[in-house]
Amino acid sequence: MDVLQDQDAAARRATLRAILKLFRKRSGLKSAEMAKLMGKGLRTYQRWESGYYGVQVEPIRRFAEIVHVDPWGIIFAVEFGSVDFAVDTAGNNGASLLLVALRRLHRRPGGKALRELDPRSLMLTYTRGFDLLIQRAEEYAADLEQWMFDENLGGGDDPDDGKR
Repeated sequence: MDVLQDQDAAARRATLRAILKLFRKRSGLKSAEMAKLMGKGLRTYQRWESGYYGVQVEPIRRFAEIVHVDPWGIIFAVEFGSVDFAVDTAGNNGASLLLVALRRLHRRPGGKALRELDPRSLMLTYTRGFDLLIQRAEEYAADLEQWMFDENLGGGDDPDDGKR
């Protein structure tokens, strides 16, 4: 059951190309510089960045390390067909942390928890977890907005105000 493959290989290559180029340019690197940092020849790097070779985990990990983004965010984004997903996880390692959580579940004593769960239970649990993350993001945004407009942060209560 492969529910993720809703796009063809050409679309995945195009998404990969867009992501790699975006992050390389954001880092201020030219193709030749990135090729050198990755230990590849320029032409090989250009072919790789074009998506010619498809998703290759180790080169993506190296690339992500150089440009300081989430490697699994790139890989998932290619499968989702969403450059935005790679951008959204670039700074917080959201996709990599998801894999860490799955690994922890897998490594629990006994190691059978994941095996013993049915697909419906997994989907419900994952959905609840993501709903909690959405709620936390909304709370965080509200907290940040309140903090930005808090009059007390501007020094309004400073007794030395106006004495300079």
